[in-house]
Amino acid sequence: MTTTAKKGPGRGGKREGAGRKAADGATVATTVQITAMVTPAQRGRYLALGGSAWLRAIIDREFDKSV
Repeated sequence: MTTTAKKGPGRGGKREGAGRKAADGATVATTVQITAMVTPAQRGRYLALGGSAWLRAIIDREFDKSV
């Protein structure tokens, strides 16, 4: 029994525009990654509040106050 590898582009792998999109429209090209150490309970609260979209909104709101 002979098997041959599929040639040419196939499914899977890294593709432009692949993956879930951020709820607030942020893209990999317009963001940087940060890391914070939190407890499991705090992580649950963070996710319940909206995760990274919520955090970006809070940072923007607080920054706008100081201007």
